[in-house]
Amino acid sequence: MTGRRLIALFSLLALVLLFSAGRNATVSQAAPAAGHHFVRVAAADIQAAAQVGLNPVRAFDYGAFQWLELTDADFTRLAASGAAYTEVLDAGYVHVPGYRFDPLLDGEPTVTPNLQAGDAGAGFRLVQLAGPTNDAWLARLEANGLRVLQYYPHNSFLVWGDAAAAARAANLEFVRWQGAFHPAYKINSDLQGRTGLINNVDIMFYNDGDPRATLATIAQLGGNVVQYYPSQPDKMFFDAIVQLDADAVESIAQMNTVLWLGYASPEAGLEDEMSSQILAGNYTGGVPFTGYYDWINDVGYDGSGVIWGIIDTGVDYDHPDLGPHIVSGYSYPGACNPAGQPGSDCSGGGHGTHVAGIVGGDATAGYTDASGFLYGLGVAPGYSIFASNSLSAPAWPPTGGWQEHSKNAVIGGAIGGNNSWTTGEGTQHGYQASERTHDIMVRDGNFDTTSVAEPFIEVFSAGNSGFSGLTSPKEGKNLIVIASSVNYRAGNIENISSFSSRGPAVDGRWVPTVAAPGEEIASARNDLGGSCSTAIPGTNNLYAFCSGTSMAAPHASGAITLSTEWWRTFNNGADPSPAMAKALLVNGAVDMGTPDIPNINEGWGRINTDNIVNNPLPTEYYDQEMIFGNTGEQWTLSVGVADLNQPLKITLAWSDAPGAVGANPALVNNLDLTVINGGNTYHGNVFANGWSATGGSADTINNLENVYVQNPQGSVTIVVDAINISGDGVPYNGDTTDQDFALICNNCVLFPDFTLTAAPSSRTICTPNNAYYNVSVGSLLGFSDPVSLSVSGLPGGAASNFSVNPVTPPGSSMMTIGNTGGAAPGNYTLTITGMAPTSTHTTDVNLSVYNAAPGAPTLIGPVGVDQPLVPTFTWNAASQSAIYLLVVKNIGTGEVRYAVTPDTSYTFGSPLDPYAIHAWSVRAYNPCGTGSFAQFGFFRTQEIPPILLVDDDDNNPDVRASYTDVLDGLGLLYDVWDTANTDNEPDVATLLQYDVVIWFTGDEFGGAAGPGGATEGALGTYLDAGNCLFISSQDYLYDRGLTAFMSNYLGLASGANDSGNYTSVTGQGTVYGGLGPYTLGYPFTDYSDIFNPAANAELAFIGNNGNGAAIAKDSGVYKTTFWGYPFEALPAGDRGVVMQTTLSWCGQ
Repeated sequence: MTGRRLIALFSLLALVLLFSAGRNATVSQAAPAAGHHFVRVAAADIQAAAQVGLNPVRAFDYGAFQWLELTDADFTRLAASGAAYTEVLDAGYVHVPGYRFDPLLDGEPTVTPNLQAGDAGAGFRLVQLAGPTNDAWLARLEANGLRVLQYYPHNSFLVWGDAAAAARAANLEFVRWQGAFHPAYKINSDLQGRTGLINNVDIMFYNDGDPRATLATIAQLGGNVVQYYPSQPDKMFFDAIVQLDADAVESIAQMNTVLWLGYASPEAGLEDEMSSQILAGNYTGGVPFTGYYDWINDVGYDGSGVIWGIIDTGVDYDHPDLGPHIVSGYSYPGACNPAGQPGSDCSGGGHGTHVAGIVGGDATAGYTDASGFLYGLGVAPGYSIFASNSLSAPAWPPTGGWQEHSKNAVIGGAIGGNNSWTTGEGTQHGYQASERTHDIMVRDGNFDTTSVAEPFIEVFSAGNSGFSGLTSPKEGKNLIVIASSVNYRAGNIENISSFSSRGPAVDGRWVPTVAAPGEEIASARNDLGGSCSTAIPGTNNLYAFCSGTSMAAPHASGAITLSTEWWRTFNNGADPSPAMAKALLVNGAVDMGTPDIPNINEGWGRINTDNIVNNPLPTEYYDQEMIFGNTGEQWTLSVGVADLNQPLKITLAWSDAPGAVGANPALVNNLDLTVINGGNTYHGNVFANGWSATGGSADTINNLENVYVQNPQGSVTIVVDAINISGDGVPYNGDTTDQDFALICNNCVLFPDFTLTAAPSSRTICTPNNAYYNVSVGSLLGFSDPVSLSVSGLPGGAASNFSVNPVTPPGSSMMTIGNTGGAAPGNYTLTITGMAPTSTHTTDVNLSVYNAAPGAPTLIGPVGVDQPLVPTFTWNAASQSAIYLLVVKNIGTGEVRYAVTPDTSYTFGSPLDPYAIHAWSVRAYNPCGTGSFAQFGFFRTQEIPPILLVDDDDNNPDVRASYTDVLDGLGLLYDVWDTANTDNEPDVATLLQYDVVIWFTGDEFGGAAGPGGATEGALGTYLDAGNCLFISSQDYLYDRGLTAFMSNYLGLASGANDSGNYTSVTGQGTVYGGLGPYTLGYPFTDYSDIFNPAANAELAFIGNNGNGAAIAKDSGVYKTTFWGYPFEALPAGDRGVVMQTTLSWCGQ
C-alpha cells in the first residue's frame, strides 16, 4: 500500500476519538509544537490506530508494520487512545561523527567556515529518508544521479553526487532531508588537540575511479603515505596510513574524496587442563577435577580436522605439543621466517605460542601440577594450527591492512582465528575504521576474491583495561569478544578478573560477548623467550603461567574448534557460520555469580562446552537459512517445550552489514526477536534477575538477542522481524540491502500441537461498548483437531461470544465481550482457554473498563521560583484516568512541551530554558471522554550558574562537601553532575552551558576515575570554545593511562602513578605562586601522583619532596589545571583562597 492510500485510510476513519487497545508505555516529546513523531504500528493493530482519527504527515506500508509520521496533536491523540504502537524516538536524528541533529528541527550543526563543505563538483552528501529503508527508494536515488554508499543512523545514507542530483533527490516524496557532509564530520576526536608530526593517521577515502589521484593530493598536502589498502572487498573505499603534520588535518578533511581521518597506533598491544575442565563444566562446588581427556573421549570431539588461525607473534614449531599440529602458516614482512616454518614464533615473541597451547595443546610431555592437572592441555587437543606472526613484524597495521590476517588464514584453510591483541587505538574507541574492517572480515575474510564470500570467525580478547573499557577493535559488531574469568588456581571461578576490560560499547551494546578463564593459565612456552617466558619449575622449560584476556580468548577459540567438529557431523561437513558460532557459545554459557546476565563484565556468562556438544535437551538450529531482502519481512517458528522443568533458551545472532565509521549506534540491519509462551510476550534482551521479563521494548542496538524463559509452558511462537534492512548483510547475492541470521532454540521440539494467541493484548472501553479480540489458533506440524474456546475473568454482568467455536487450526475467531453496561470500572485479566483432545493452552488479555469521563487532577509541583531546569512534575490522580497529557509552556518564547504518561509524575529528558516563567497543567483521558485541565500552575526556572561541579567520587568517603562548602562560602552559584561512579558523564552540549568545570574523583579508582574517552573528546570541544577546567584526581592517570587529552589539553608530559607521597604542597608559577605551603590531610589513602608538565604548561604545585604535584596550562584560548593530589586534602581553612585563586584565573 502506498503512502497516499494509507493516509486516505486514516482520513476516512477520522470520525471520533475511540479507545481500541490497552494502556501504552510512557512516551514524550520535548520538541516544540511543530515537531513530528515517528511511530511503528504492527499490521494487526493498524485498524485500531486508524480509528483514532489520525491524519498522518506521511504513512508507509512495510508489510509487517506501518510507519507513520504524526504531528504533535495527532501523536497526543494516538497516545491517549491507548492504541498499540511503538514510538521511534531517534528516527528524525542524523548521527555523524561528533554530531547528532534533527535537520528539520535543529538545522545543520554549526561548524567553522574552514570545515564547511563547498558546492563545487561531485562529493559526499547525506540523504535522510522519511522512514526505514525501502529498496525502491534507494533505486530512485541512484536513478537521480546519487550513488548510495553507506547507511548512517537514523534512516540516512551517505551518497556521492553533485549539487544538481542532490536537489533533484530533495523533491522525492520519501526524502525527508538532504544536505552536505561537512569536513567537520570527517575528523575523529582522537586527532583533536594534537600538534606536530603524527606518525600514523588512518585516512579513509572514496574510490572515485582514480584512487591514486587522492593519494597524490594527500602527498601534496604534506602527507607521507606509508601504505594503503582497500577498506572492503569491492574497493569502494580505501584506507591510507599516513605520516601527517597536525596542521594539515583540516586540509585533508576538505578533500572531496576523503571520508574520515583518525589516529592509528603504529604498535600492537598484547592482551592446563584445569581451565579446560572449567570450560567443560567439570567442576563441583566451584572446584574443577582432573580428567579432561576422559571428557573428550566421552563426547567424541577434540577439534580434529578443524584448522584455526593463531594471529599473534607466531607459534613455536619446536614445541612438542604444537609443532605436529601446525599445518600451514604465514610470515609477515620483516618478521622472522625460518626455512620451512612460516608463521614461526620469533625471538622476543612467546605470546602466540602460549595462546596456541590454550586453544589445543595436547600436553604430550605429560607434566602435571600437584593436583594432577596436565600442564599445557588445551581445549581442543586434536585441532590443526595455521600460524601467523604479524605481531612480530615491524608494520602495524600489518602490511596490506587488517584483512591480511583473515585472507592468509582463509587461504591456509582456517575457519577462524584467535586475536589476543589490540590495535593500540585506546579504550572506548567506539565504532571506527578498524572495527568496521573487522566486521567485513567476518563476512568475507578474503578481499581478493570479490565475488565469493569466505566467512571467517573472529575471536578477540576484551582487553586488560578493567573499567577503563574495551580496547580496540573490540566494539566491532560481528566479533566474539571474551572477558577473563578467574581460574581456580587464582581464586573463585565465579568471579571476573579485575583486569578484564568491561563494556559496554560506546553505543551501549552488550560487550564482552562471553567469558572464559584467563588467570594463571599454564600453557606452552616458546624456547626463544619473550612473553610468558618464565618456565614452571619441573616442566623442562616447556610450560609457563600467563594471565590476561589474551589467555581467555583462546579458550573460546578452542570451544569453537570443538563445536565445529561436532557441528560438521550433522550438517554434512559444513561449518557453522560466524553468527552461529557466536550463538552456540552464548546459548550454552552459564551465568557467573553476580550481577546476573547480561552485564558488562561477563556478557552472557562463562562458556560451557558441554552444553554445546553434549546437550541433553532437544534443540533446533537454523543457520542463515532465511534471508530478509526488505524491511518489514517476518520469519515465524512454532515449537513446543520439550521439558517443562528446564528453561527455554532462544538465541538470535546475525553478522551485520558494516556500519559507517563513527556511527553511533553502529547497527545497520535491525532485527527484532519476539517470543510468545504461556500467554506472555518476551522481547529480545529484556532481562531481569538473569531471565527474560515481559514488558520493555525491542532492542535497537545489538545484533545478538536472547530470550531465556525460566519456567516455560507448552507451546512457543518465535518471531523474527526485519525492522530496518539498510545494508548489505549477505554479500554477493545480488541484493545490496539484505540480512540473514542464526537462531538456536534450546529445549524445543517440533511435534503436532496448536498455538493460541489473541490480539490485541489489551483493550480499553467505555460502557456499554463492546470489546473485540481476534483469537488465533495455529497449527504445529499439521495439527488439525478442533479446539474449543472459552474465556474466564469477565466483569460482573458481562457476556462473551466467539464468532467461530470450535476452531479447526489453523484458524481464528472473533471474541466479543458484551453486556458491559453494568460492569464496574476497573482493570480485568481475561483468560482465554483453548481445549483440544490432546492438549490445552491458555492466553491472557487485559480489559480496562470505564463508565464516565475522568475528573480533573490537582497539581502538586513544581511551583515558585528557582526551580531546577529538569524538574519532576507531579500531580494527584484524577478519577477514572487512563492516561494523562502534561503540557508545559514557556511563557516568554511560546515553546510547548508535551508528555503522555499513565503515571502521576513525569520528568523530561532535556532541560527547560533557564530563568524563564513556565505554565503547566495536566488533563486525564479515558475512552468515555476527556477530563478538564487542572488549574494551571506557574514556576520560574533557575539561572544557569557559571560553574559545573562534576562529582566523580565513589562516596566512600563522599568528599563533595569539601567543594560545595567552599563554593557556598564564596557566594558562587553552581550545578552538580553526579556520575554515580560510572562513565555517565556530561556531554558537550551540557558542558558548553558553563564557564568553568570542576571535576573531582575522591578515592575512586579501578576504571572510572576521571573523564572517559568520549567525554575527553567533549571536554576538548568545550575547552576549544574558550572555557576553563579544574581536575583534582589522584587516580585519573592510573585508571585511564596517559591519554591524548591529558597530553594535549591538560599539558601533562609524563607522570608517575601513586608516587607522590606528599605531606605538604607549595604553589608555583603564574597562577599559584606565593600560596602555601599547605600541610595535607588525606581523607583516604594517599595515592597521589607525580606530574611533569609539557613545554606549553607549568607547575602549579610542588610537593615537599620537590616533585610536581599539579600543573596548569593557559593556551591563550582555554585554561586547565590538573592536580595529582586531592583538593580535599588541603586544610579546610585554606581551601577558600586556593579555590578563589583558581576561579579568578578562570575569569570568575
